[in-house]
Parts: sequence; C-alpha cells; structure tokens
Amino acid sequence: MLLKNSEIQPGLHPATETTDKERPVTPESILANSLFYRLKRDVLELVAHMNHGVSHNDCEVIKRQTMFVQSQLLHSLYSDPSLASNVKILLMDYHAKSIRATLGDRRGEHLRDKS
Repeated sequence: MLLKNSEIQPGLHPATETTDKERPVTPESILANSLFYRLKRDVLELVAHMNHGVSHNDCEVIKRQTMFVQSQLLHSLYSDPSLASNVKILLMDYHAKSIRATLGDRRGEHLRDKS
C-alpha cells in the first residue's frame, strides 16, 4: 500500500531516473512509480475491503466511502514532514479535482478533466 511502500524522492521522475544499468520503461513500471496511481489503488483497495460481502443497491455509498478514505489518506500524507511541499500541493490539487468531479456527478454535470 502507498503508506507502507512509498518513498517519495523529489526531483526523481520514473521515466528519467537512472541507475547503474538501465531498466526498461514499461506501463507497469510507470504506474508502479506514480504517486497518484498508487494513492487511487490504495483507496479502492481499502473501500473494497470495507465492502467485502456487502451488497449495495446503488453506488452512492461507495462513492462517499471512496471520498472519505481518500481524504483521510491525503490528510495523513499532507501531515507527513518528510513529504516535499511541492508534492503536498499536487496531492491537494488532485483531491480538489476529485471532489469537484464527484460533486459534478451528483449534480448531473460532466466536469471530468476540463483542464
């Protein structure tokens, strides 16, 4: 999970990071190094564990749980003193976009990634 396995090193980008021997860049390696992908994967994994064996008639409960878990993870990451401030800003921007998209869905709007 993100909080167990991540080591965020500012200035290193998965596509440009070099080591003694070059590793091939694959979609899996890019995703494995993507902070946003790992965050979303962890959120979805936690929500899936919360709902294991529970049936829901609609997705509203799962949407609320997803936003709650995401906000809790992001707040804990934001409070982490070892996290670079520019990464914190990116995380909060991602969270704001997620909230806007969720509210837009509830209102019947289509606000997905207009930027």
